[in-house]
Amino acid sequence: MSSRYNCIIIDDEYFARELIVDYLKEFPEFIVVGQYKNSLLAKQVLDQDIPIDLIFLDIQMPNETGIEFLKKNKLNSKIIFTTAFSEYAVESYNFDVIDYLLKPITEERFNNAIARFKKAFDIEKKVLNFKEQDDNRSRYFKIKSGAYEYKVYYNELKYLCSEGEYVRYVTSEKNYLVLGSLKKISEQLPDSFIQVHRSYIIAKSEIKGREKYTLLLNDLTKVPIGKTYRQEVLQWLKVFL
Repeated sequence: MSSRYNCIIIDDEYFARELIVDYLKEFPEFIVVGQYKNSLLAKQVLDQDIPIDLIFLDIQMPNETGIEFLKKNKLNSKIIFTTAFSEYAVESYNFDVIDYLLKPITEERFNNAIARFKKAFDIEKKVLNFKEQDDNRSRYFKIKSGAYEYKVYYNELKYLCSEGEYVRYVTSEKNYLVLGSLKKISEQLPDSFIQVHRSYIIAKSEIKGREKYTLLLNDLTKVPIGKTYRQEVLQWLKVFL
């Protein structure tokens, strides 16, 4: 499914706005949300929850120029300047605009600007998708228990307990018994976990209190503090608990 793009047109000249609308008929994926003769009217739609992907923005307008409008407002929309004045070109690129179209705008030049916008938009979308996938990967890990593979989220993991050649993963929903080494697992866990015993790694957020050398967890589970880890654990408790 191809992308859809919301756009608005800000230009004090009626025929300039109509020309852009006419050119956009060749691009049905573009939806003209509105066209405005000044930036104050356009601001009303920009203040709403409607995402605007692209703004066709004239520079020389009464009351407020296109450049003044950009200086005053932090916008997520891409910008294509439309103007009859070439002297603004250098300043306009300080705003990382997609293109600068000089009036009268030819259809060929307009189409090139649209192609540049779509390329920039698609690249940005791919980067955001990659970051989102990367963030999702950092929030969970996968384990194999028996014939099944499970996705375990770090924020649901209460503690891990070594049981011989296996490790028990205790989460808020269920437990998983997995063949493996607690030592190897400890190297992969984020700083939100702390090893308190050679057989236990605990989510720091699960620690409710301490009774001498025994930790009390939120679910009232009691976990011993091993001699090897005692100094580090007690020091952490002194600061954070």
